[in-house]
Amino acid sequence: MVDLAVSRLGQSFANPVLLSSGPAGFGLELAPLFRSKPLGGLTTKTVTPSPRQGNPPPRLVDAPAGALNSIGLANPGLDEFLAQVLPELRELPTVRLISFAASDVQGVEAMAGVLGEAAGVDVLELNLSCPNVEGRPPSWDSASTRELVRAATRATCTPLLAKLSPDVTDVVPVAAAALEEGAAGLTLVNTVRGLRIQRDTGRPTLARMWGGLSGAAILPIALARVFEARRAFPEVPIVGVGGVTDLGSLLEMAMAGADLVGIGLAVMCDPELPWRLCVELKQWLCRRRISRYSQLVGCAHRGGVDVCRTC
Repeated sequence: MVDLAVSRLGQSFANPVLLSSGPAGFGLELAPLFRSKPLGGLTTKTVTPSPRQGNPPPRLVDAPAGALNSIGLANPGLDEFLAQVLPELRELPTVRLISFAASDVQGVEAMAGVLGEAAGVDVLELNLSCPNVEGRPPSWDSASTRELVRAATRATCTPLLAKLSPDVTDVVPVAAAALEEGAAGLTLVNTVRGLRIQRDTGRPTLARMWGGLSGAAILPIALARVFEARRAFPEVPIVGVGGVTDLGSLLEMAMAGADLVGIGLAVMCDPELPWRLCVELKQWLCRRRISRYSQLVGCAHRGGVDVCRTC
C-alpha cells in the first residue's frame, strides 16, 4: 500500500499535489472534482486589500513551451473574498492555502491578521514575487523580504509560506531572511520575468511590456531553486511550483526537495491533470515498491533512488 499523505505546515495533506496560485482562480469552477477525488490542496489566486482590475489587455501571450502573462493580480479585494469566496472554499474537502499581497508593511500586516483569523484559512502564502505589478518584487532583495514577512508573522499564528522569485542570482539569502522572520516554509517559484515582441510591428506584445513566463519552459529554473533551498534548509517545508506538466516533472520536483508540488499553467489546458497525477504517482511508487511519497522527497540530495521497475 502506497502512502501519499504529507504532514507539513500543521496540516495533513491527502497527497502532495496542489493547485498553485493563479491559473485556477479561486478553484470554485473545479469544485465537483474536489468533491469526487482527493487533492492535497488549493492555493487561491492572490488577494489584495482592495479590488484590482489588473493590467490592460493584451495580457496573455504564447511562448515556446509556455505562456507569458501580465494579469496584474486582478482580484475582488479582501472584503469581497471574505464575504463571497471564502464561504464556498470552506465547503471543499481539501487544505486551503490563501495567497495574499499588499504594497506596504501596514497592508501586509493588516491582511495577515484578518485572514489568519478567518475560518477556513489553513495556510497563508505571502506573494513577494509577482513580476506583473509596478515596482520591484520584494523578494528580489533580502531586506524587503525580511520586513514584509516580519509584518505578516507578527500579525498571525497561521502558518505562512513566503513565495519567492526565481529572478535572483541566489535564492538562499532571500529564503533565509524569510525563515528568520518566522515564515513556516517556502513556495518556489513564481513566474520568470520575460518579454515578447510583435514581429510585424517591432513593439512589445503585452500592454505592460513585461510578463511572467510559466509552463514547461521554466521547469529547470524552478528545479534549481528548489534544489538550492532544500540543500540549504533540510527541514523546511517547500512547495515546488513551476513547469510541472506531467508525472515526470512532478517526480523531478519531489526529488529536488519539494514536499508539495503545485500545478499551475497546465491546469488551464487540462483541468483534470492534478487529480490524474495523484493516480499516476501512486502507480509509479507501487511499481518500484516505494511505500511512502516522503521517501522520494529530496532523494537527489541523498544519492538518488533506484528507479528500475522491480515488480
